[in-house]
This record gives sequence, structure tokens and C-alpha cells, in this order.
Amino acid sequence: MMKRIRQQGFGLVEVMVAITLGLLLTAAVLQLFVSNNTTYRTTNSVGVVQDNARFAQDLLSKELRMTGYRGCLSKQNVAITSVLESATTLTYDFSAGLRGYNNLTATLPTELSNHLTGDPTPLANTDLLLIQGPGNIPVPIVANNNAAQLFAAPSAMTLLKDGDIALITDCSKARIFQITGLSAAGPDAAGPDKVNITHVSNNNGAHAYVPGNNTSDWDPNKKSDKFGTNAELMSYQTSTYYLATNSVTGQPALYRKLNGGLATPLLDYVFDLQILYGVDTNSDRQTDSYQTANNVSNWGNVLTLKLQLLLGSEETGIVPKKQSFTFNGATFTATDTRWYMPTTITAVLRNRLN
Repeated sequence: MMKRIRQQGFGLVEVMVAITLGLLLTAAVLQLFVSNNTTYRTTNSVGVVQDNARFAQDLLSKELRMTGYRGCLSKQNVAITSVLESATTLTYDFSAGLRGYNNLTATLPTELSNHLTGDPTPLANTDLLLIQGPGNIPVPIVANNNAAQLFAAPSAMTLLKDGDIALITDCSKARIFQITGLSAAGPDAAGPDKVNITHVSNNNGAHAYVPGNNTSDWDPNKKSDKFGTNAELMSYQTSTYYLATNSVTGQPALYRKLNGGLATPLLDYVFDLQILYGVDTNSDRQTDSYQTANNVSNWGNVLTLKLQLLLGSEETGIVPKKQSFTFNGATFTATDTRWYMPTTITAVLRNRLN
């Protein structure tokens, strides 16, 4: 008699149950992955935007606080004289210390259009700010100047360079000019180690400095031209901040332009910039009201600034629905699912306070 062999294995029902359980497990793993990936993208995007906001706060606050610094003349109402060519253009007019433009349109004011020649076009309905101040720590003057040159401390060789727009100031006057040469000199009868700084005129076309000086000769016998050991020297610059589309990302960015150089993107994904100016209206050196740039009649009366920036994430799909919140006194409603964050920078122009 043949022995019956009993077959063993899984039945159809068992196989279907196993497949179902496997699919459920796979779905759970995929869901966990998607959830973790979404959390990572959100956390990373929020972190980057917050870092960008801190960077903007630190940079702009520092520059704004130094606006109008003129050494010991900072808080005195003494006009700066300038020997620069083009001293009345927006780029090289250092008389006001700062200027602003409100809600720009496609048609820019002539002086601003000239200032931004070759630069990206500002975004419509955003503001623009020009601030002027030192580009480095002051360098002491170590000897009285002569007609052709100034005599500065050795640190000038590392803090200054040919072509710099510079401000020299003592406690009675200040002058803007362009450096056309620096050379180290050893100690001599005139004093200690020093750097000879020239300010050659461009009138003869011999130099390529822009904008150049309109005179080479300073008469040290005149008080207005004499700068001695009570003076200090520093590079001086016009910094222009505005929003424009970055051609690389195709998205708005905060641009910075130094003097007449080309504007470069400083911070990407900045979607709006609005500025209010704290104005002293009764000459008590206290802020009495905040105004938009088009309402400021005297830039010398601006004591504080309030910059409002709207920053956003690089990626879309960060928030489940489009955001809506108050920005610049109105409701901002996003057109996409980026994560947006408003930030406000309030700065006191301390060089204008008594």
C-alpha cells in the first residue's frame, strides 16, 4: 500500500492576507517618509528665512547706526565741502547723509535713473534707500598737510586704497575727495612713520579715477584747506539698497550698490521693502512722526528709520495653504505656498542725536 503524502503550504486566503499586510506596512513606511520629508523641508525653509532675516537685521542696523558719521563733527551742523567732480549727482552728493524713494514705478526719477545706469531695474511699488557713511575705522593724520598730499598713520595702507572716496575731518570742518595715490614713508623731520596720500585732479585727463577731483591744490595756509594732527581720515561711501529681480533665480532679491559700482544681490527671496522715516518736526532732536519718503521735506531732520521687509522661502509647497497676514499696515495675501515672514528693522541715526 502506498503511503499518502500530505502537502503543506499557504492557501489563497493566507496569501491575500500577507499581501494586504505587506501593502499596509509599505504604505505606512512611505507615509512616514513623506511626513519626515515634509517636516524637514518646512523646518529647513523656515530656518533659512529666519537666518536671512537676522542677516538683514545685523547688516542694515549697523550701517544705519553709522549713517552720517563725521568724526567729532558728527553731531554738529557743519556742512561738508567736496572737491569731487559730479559732486551734485545722487551718487556723489554727500550733503544729506541719506535719501529715500517711495513706491517706485517703471519711470524712475531722472537722478535715480542715472544713478542706477547698468543696474537691475527696481521692483515696482517698493522703496529704495540711500545711506552715506564711513567704509572703515578712522585713520589718524600724523602731520600737517601740504598743497599736494596728506600724511596719515601707517594703518592707511591696509584700510584705504587708490580710488577710494574719502572724508577727512577735524572738529571744525570736513572735506570729501578721492584718493589718487598712497605711498609709505619712513620717519623724517616732519614726523613719524606715515603714509603719503595724494589727491590729484582729473582735469588734465591723466588719470582714470571716477568721479575724480576738481582740484589738486589745497592751500595749507588757509584754514579751510589745512588738516593736521587733530584730523582723521576714512573712506566714505553711498550705499543704495533696493529690490530687483535676480536674473539667476528669477525671484526678487535685496540689492546693494556702493558708490558708482554695479549693484549686486545681497539677499535672495526678499519680496517687498517699505520704509518709514522718523522725522523731527520741531527741532528738538526727537522723532515726532513717521513719514514715507515722498513726504519728507528735509532729510536732515530724519532721526530714525523703520524698514519693513517681506522675506520668503526658496521653495513652494512649504505651507498647506496660502498665507495671509498684515504687512505695512495692509493685508498681504500670498499667491503661492512659500513660507513668508515679515521683519521690521528700526534704527536710530545716533550721529544726529544730541
